[in-house]
Amino acid sequence: MTTSGDANMNFLDAAYKILSQAKQPLHYTEITLRALKVGILDTKGQTPDASMGSRLYVDTKRPNSRFRRVSRGVFTLAEAASSDISQRIATINRQTRNTLRKRLMEMPPERFEGLIAELLLALGFEEDTIEITPFGNDGGVDVRGVLNAAGISEINAAVQAKRWKHNVQAPVVQALRGSLVVHEQGIIITTSEFSKGAETEAQASGKVRISLIDGEKLLDLLIEHRIGVTAEQHTVYSLDEEWWGDVAEETDALVVTAKQIPRPKVNYPILITATAHGQTFEAELLDERGHVKFNGTLYRSPILVLSRS
Repeated sequence: MTTSGDANMNFLDAAYKILSQAKQPLHYTEITLRALKVGILDTKGQTPDASMGSRLYVDTKRPNSRFRRVSRGVFTLAEAASSDISQRIATINRQTRNTLRKRLMEMPPERFEGLIAELLLALGFEEDTIEITPFGNDGGVDVRGVLNAAGISEINAAVQAKRWKHNVQAPVVQALRGSLVVHEQGIIITTSEFSKGAETEAQASGKVRISLIDGEKLLDLLIEHRIGVTAEQHTVYSLDEEWWGDVAEETDALVVTAKQIPRPKVNYPILITATAHGQTFEAELLDERGHVKFNGTLYRSPILVLSRS
């Protein structure tokens, strides 16, 4: 059964849908048959299977192809080969992210402000301008510094770090704005989220805009700049199924069965001779089954001729 969005697909999109449903490699003729059966392939050609095979083969040569050739005429989805490894990597990264979030909430307040200063340095703040204000007496500002914007301009910034579990509300944004000096921008970083009111207040027209970095963005930045985390790289080897598929096809081509060997045409009868008991005997071989004619008598085998002579 198809929906209106499934109808009139091109060859590659139809192949992707069929292979996604099949969850296994398929020959391009089978892919075409299934796509036509469910009515998702838009084609008026007389040989849609040949077109499907050609499109898939050409597409697999592209570096970002959605498909991978398993063997001659057989294709699968590119991500299918690495999905298991990708899932394991995603699980490890998710666990690391959760642990990092927990560690942020457990670290001492002054160490958290130090981590924010380290992040600002990674973001482009000039090291000699970063200043952590005295803890507990900052008037809403935790860190001050100068951001070098690609060497073009310098931005004075005041940063407030909120290690909260509940959402940051609009009054926090208003308080930081009130603590800014002339030509200073404000940034609020939190381990939680911002309320809609806080987001609206931060972008209020006619007022100094306040940049907001919530918990998820904070984790992204820490991971991106390797602050509190390390990145490990491992080489994973997998079989090149396309290469092995070609080898199997070459091997199969060398194996010729008896039925495939062309038999020369033989004109019967054929004169045959044999020597036994010091005598030479002549007979006629009548067919490939071994029937023999000797002295006008028919025998089923040359051996019978010798045994009775």
